[in-house]
Amino acid sequence: MKKVLIITDEKKSSNNQCDSLLYYLKKKVKLKTEYLKIERKFIHNFPNFAIYIYLFARSFFKKNKDRSADLIISCGRISAPYSLIFKKLNKECKIFHILDPYFLRNSFDKILIPSHDFSKFSNYRNAVEFLGTFNRKRKLVNEDLNNHKELESRKNIIACLIGGDGKSSKIKVSEINDLVDKINLIDDRYTIVYCFSRRTSLITKRIINKRKKFKHYCYNYKDKDPYWYLINKSSYFIVTEDSVSMTSDATFTGKPVYMVKVKKKKKKIKDFIHKLEKKGVVRYFDGDIVSWKYEKINESERIANVIKNII
Repeated sequence: MKKVLIITDEKKSSNNQCDSLLYYLKKKVKLKTEYLKIERKFIHNFPNFAIYIYLFARSFFKKNKDRSADLIISCGRISAPYSLIFKKLNKECKIFHILDPYFLRNSFDKILIPSHDFSKFSNYRNAVEFLGTFNRKRKLVNEDLNNHKELESRKNIIACLIGGDGKSSKIKVSEINDLVDKINLIDDRYTIVYCFSRRTSLITKRIINKRKKFKHYCYNYKDKDPYWYLINKSSYFIVTEDSVSMTSDATFTGKPVYMVKVKKKKKKIKDFIHKLEKKGVVRYFDGDIVSWKYEKINESERIANVIKNII
């Protein structure tokens, strides 16, 4: 049985990425798992080379907990130096880092890089490209079902997943107005459910709540969160193209995914959506709802096979 150490920062997205990859790896290899979550401290404000030097110096004075492992899977910037330190203490250990480690990239057995960021890693022999984000099927628990009884009897659910403003994109008021107007014209045999992300702006929420049909559901991110319920139960998805993670979760289901154009976005997001469109996975929303089939995107399982062959 192999021992695996999972190292993440405090971001939920980092944990989800590791969790998804581990889920499929466990189907292929017998694993004993240990977790290390790095709590953010003052030292983590510094670049990764400084964190590494600090950890290396500390290792001479502070006895490290014995964490022998056959492999390490880490995700997030600040977890990368910790992976390298454990590698130094366990030389036979294989280390796999999800996303850019920002330091000593060639020291990892593999760095797992999403396709929309891969261009700057094409010269690294240890870089492995994957599309979107890592995902896995999540079973709904009783809490999910009890919290959304109002949706349980509904059929033909269309989940409208709304992103928001960030470093990579910004949704305009005119784009939201146009989206809601088109959704309001969808036939009433469909159940429309809006779900906001943590990045959704207050003005976007207000516009949707004001302009949507009364019978359409709308959930704030801070309310009971219907996200995974919708990923499991929806028949169709309408997703603003600013969010790689929500798009990846939707395309993982194999159900029709409509994209909503967001003009102000980085080229790398545009390229990611274009790849999905070329594969026939997504289409742009023009007001009509039709079904189509495609091979769902399961990068977690594909990359788990890569890791299995190495270890």
